[in-house]
Amino acid sequence: MRNVSAEPLALGAVPLSGVPEGLFNKNLVGGIRTIEPEPPPPDLVADMIRRYVMFQGSSFMVTGAAEFPSATEPAMHTEILMKSRFFAMLDVTVTIFGVQGKSWTQPNIWVNRDLMLAVFLG
Repeated sequence: MRNVSAEPLALGAVPLSGVPEGLFNKNLVGGIRTIEPEPPPPDLVADMIRRYVMFQGSSFMVTGAAEFPSATEPAMHTEILMKSRFFAMLDVTVTIFGVQGKSWTQPNIWVNRDLMLAVFLG
């Protein structure tokens, strides 16, 4: 990865900002935020709805919204989220457990499904 920034979950780890080059183990990455928003895929459905999502990992939680095509049944939304290893959430708050005041907001983030303990849709 290039121009890397990282917010560590481990106590005592140093945050990184604008590091020219770095490597991450995808198995241990809780979320990824791109510098520029990803362009929409060419087959993106224009009519989307948003649902509240609470994603809980063992040491962090992400709350926000996920977008789904309005034509899909709500019962299919969880399956759509779980299809890929990382899925997008919008207008999120990231909270780190066990560290006082360790919470921040982001316009978008891709969370790692493999680190999920639970996901709730509202």
